[in-house]
Amino acid sequence: MDSRAISEQIDRILRSQTFANKSQLRKLLEILHNNMDLQTTLKPDQVIRELWPTETRTKRPADVATEINRLRHALESYYGQEGKDDPVAIRLPKRSPVGGDGRQEKRWIIAVPRGQKEDAEPGDQEPAGQVNGRPGLKRVALIAALCATVGVAAYFSIQVLTVHGQPKFGRLEGSALVIVDAEGKELWRKVFPEGIGPAWYYANGVASRLWFGDLDGKGRTSVLFSYLPTDESQPHSSILICYSDRGREKWRWTPGRGLAELEGVLSTFKTSAIGVVKAAERRPPRIVVESNRDPSWGGPSQIAVLDSSGTTLSEYWHAGGLRDMVVADLDGDGKEEIIATGVAHGYDSQATMVVLDADRVFGTSKEMQQSEFQIHGRGEAQERLRLLFPRSDLNRASFRSNHAIEPAFQNGNLHLKVLECLAPIGCSVDYEFDKNFHLISVSPANDEFRSAHDRFYQKGKDAHALGAEELAAFLKVRCLVGCKSEFVPVAQTYSPAASFEKGWTTQSNPIGVWSYGYSSGFTSPVTLYNKTVRNGINGPNAKYWLFSSVNLGTSPAAEYNDGPAYNDANIDFLANEFLLVAGVGGQYSDLMFTAPVGGEYSIAGNFRGAQYGVATVVGIVANGRVVFSSSVTSVGQLVPFGITLSLQARNTVVFSVGPGSGAQNTGLSVTITKPCSLTDKPTLTPAGEITCSGPANW
Repeated sequence: MDSRAISEQIDRILRSQTFANKSQLRKLLEILHNNMDLQTTLKPDQVIRELWPTETRTKRPADVATEINRLRHALESYYGQEGKDDPVAIRLPKRSPVGGDGRQEKRWIIAVPRGQKEDAEPGDQEPAGQVNGRPGLKRVALIAALCATVGVAAYFSIQVLTVHGQPKFGRLEGSALVIVDAEGKELWRKVFPEGIGPAWYYANGVASRLWFGDLDGKGRTSVLFSYLPTDESQPHSSILICYSDRGREKWRWTPGRGLAELEGVLSTFKTSAIGVVKAAERRPPRIVVESNRDPSWGGPSQIAVLDSSGTTLSEYWHAGGLRDMVVADLDGDGKEEIIATGVAHGYDSQATMVVLDADRVFGTSKEMQQSEFQIHGRGEAQERLRLLFPRSDLNRASFRSNHAIEPAFQNGNLHLKVLECLAPIGCSVDYEFDKNFHLISVSPANDEFRSAHDRFYQKGKDAHALGAEELAAFLKVRCLVGCKSEFVPVAQTYSPAASFEKGWTTQSNPIGVWSYGYSSGFTSPVTLYNKTVRNGINGPNAKYWLFSSVNLGTSPAAEYNDGPAYNDANIDFLANEFLLVAGVGGQYSDLMFTAPVGGEYSIAGNFRGAQYGVATVVGIVANGRVVFSSSVTSVGQLVPFGITLSLQARNTVVFSVGPGSGAQNTGLSVTITKPCSLTDKPTLTPAGEITCSGPANW
């Protein structure tokens, strides 16, 4: 269609009464219109950046799908009233994922003249010449088609009832909670006469106050929602409400409970995080609720464990303010831990992290006995780990405390942030721990901390720039419970993705502890690659190590996607992903680690299917012995591993990908960790990685 006619129609819609109070939908429509000629490359991540520029960390493609569905309904409403005589129809086709055959998903937005089949797209119609001209066969074909239709309809109905009709996401609309399925279709809504709010409680989006999952083991999705009324003139505790998949209220639970120690004191409690411990060993799932006394959210805090009917099973009380929480199996033993973060009571008001075994959530933290809220008769808590994070000189000079937030379990490691600036909130420092709670990385999240520090100390007697000594002080994470020393042990890490760029640029193989090559099998000798290329195969950012005389179709190879995520319906690369490409000629592609010093090395990560139709064998070989083997058979599939090896200096560990029955590109995410010795003096690299000082390191 003529682009001018489309633009005029978009403007007509944006100025309409239907869209007058829908600023978010107007913005989304403008984004889609601006990218109308670039739809094949438009991804949900780009829509998120343009639609929610300040919320990119919390928004997901599912949020985009929900907004698209809202916009689709708004357009239907517009064309049913104000736009019923408009010459151009703007439609949002139902989209589907890219298939294994490489077909592109439907377009985001289309414009067609009114009167034409509005939902049709190129390729939707039957090709000409496919109708059978023989009458007898026509009847047979018709009967077969009817049978197939009935079968498909029955199958589709079952799928709708069992999958697509289940709650998946939620949003707030005024005083209503709206629950939708995976397609963004509204399933049900609940209207709260007292309103939903206040806004600060849902500032990070309703997703942080919702949980979806099967609590009863019957294959139906329950919804947990932490509700807080709008009215702030009267103090309210939040209420945890459990709904069935059809929206029937099953039970309510209020945090804090009545405690004799808090009589006469404003003691409303507000839930800050919800998690669920997975069912295991004939034990049903359990709900974990983290709540904090309000006002000020300064503590005490309660972590309660509930059964699926909302009955309190056990509870842990903490003197400080715990605000964020994650439930995860940190050490791979099949049992999940509860990780809560916030700020400590006492201890110089330092940021804190508490780790609890999900089966041992009871008692009170030690400092509760010295706080103004002493809860008696509950016993001493059995914390698995309790950490205090150092405060920077900037934080000490400007604020009463720092604050730990956003614990997350990623690629076998635990991540969290510590806020060093609290007004406005920011200046975060990122911490990373391995599964044994060794500190393996510390770095300011961006230049914000350094800039704020240097601005604050640019004048006066204390004027100074942020130096190495201050950065190294972040390594002093104090351990109150769960360590054999006063401070958390630190460890040096080795990552192939971090080293690839330097080796590729300098044509160095090996590069430090890493080398790349190929072999004829898991335990066969490795021949190092001798050539680097960047030939445009697998996208503009794909870089390769190859061997010149065995190269066939850019395989076998060690590969690195030096840029953003890339998906062209053939390969599916993550941002900055390292990959091994098995050889079309039958070769195995290998990444080899050579231990710089003797000691215990922790190895964690995963192989990942990075190509449609992938089928490879994967393995890990330590000094000629296979210590791990598996296979990758689908795009996006993760094959995790976690092992500990005792290595001598110059021992090798080889990560290998061999040919199977399909495509070859296989992602490899791996971090190798070795604790620093007591005689080392750990330092931080500019990238925030820890280096154990000493003559043995290289």
